[in-house]
Amino acid sequence: MTLKYLEVPTKDTRYTYATGRIRGLEIHLLQEADLNRLREAGGIEEAVEILNKIGPYSESFKNLSPERFEKGLGEELKRTYQDLRSFCPDPELVDLFWLDYDFHNLKVLLKLHVQKQPPLSLAPPLEPELSPAGTEDEEILKEAVREADYFRLAPELKTLIQEVAVLMETHPHPQILDSFMDRHLLEWLRTAIEDYHDLFLTHFVELRIDSFNIQSFLRIKLWEEANERELLERVLVEKGTVEKMELVQLSSQPKEALGDRLDKTDYGEPVKKALEELDRDGSLFGLEEFFDSYILEYASSGYYITFGKEPLVNYMLLKKKEIRLLRQILREKLTPQPRARSTG
Repeated sequence: MTLKYLEVPTKDTRYTYATGRIRGLEIHLLQEADLNRLREAGGIEEAVEILNKIGPYSESFKNLSPERFEKGLGEELKRTYQDLRSFCPDPELVDLFWLDYDFHNLKVLLKLHVQKQPPLSLAPPLEPELSPAGTEDEEILKEAVREADYFRLAPELKTLIQEVAVLMETHPHPQILDSFMDRHLLEWLRTAIEDYHDLFLTHFVELRIDSFNIQSFLRIKLWEEANERELLERVLVEKGTVEKMELVQLSSQPKEALGDRLDKTDYGEPVKKALEELDRDGSLFGLEEFFDSYILEYASSGYYITFGKEPLVNYMLLKKKEIRLLRQILREKLTPQPRARSTG
């Protein structure tokens, strides 16, 4: 992707103070050297001890045992969310970038509810692993799903839960639930962003939609469902840079047709590599990594903007990526590593 940083039209003077605050926060983002120290730690205790000595994480991990690092990471996301909202001229924009955690929590709760499992009221460590970072209180979400009482939820969430209940009667597959929820998240995000009339934000959402649609197309192809076209129409989202109906029309063709269709775009080569990975490993990990990097590169124009929404969006994405990397490293520390065989 070639970014023409000097041509970015956004100069929102309301973000002058907020951008100054963001520049201060960027200094505290973890560097590769910090992540390497954590990777080289001898175990979960040592890794968390290192993290406890790094700026903001010392507060988020206070009084937590190393094994409860997930709670600490959630608290750091929650602290970041509250901090950004406190100085952002549009706190509702910050909310939109934290909806992921509300949707994660709803996925967990709805899957348990559909399976008629009881752990919504169990004590740790048996309770479902919910993120404290969402915009909606965890206990309110639990009560809403358990009691079918949506009075305290945002109207959009109430409608979503009711639609999911109907869907799960006919399509109880967990992956279909995930795709359906992700579609609603993106539609919510797209509709809300349209109100800002901001070219940077609009294209950001288009890239998110492309990422979701292309990966969903390949996953649905992998399922080999008889109603493939119907699933694509139900799951895919309108208004990406790749038209939804173009993907739907490929339903009758082999999955390799997607690589041919995108051959002249930035997505062409990554999709062809993804098709090889899908055949070899049944995985789309490489494609997911490509889109994460591609969208981050787009948002990185925020480094070059004097003031505006771009620095805020760039920081939010970098912070969320940092938390994902930490979660990956710390989870690996919980898994015992095989000892090297002695040659003596």
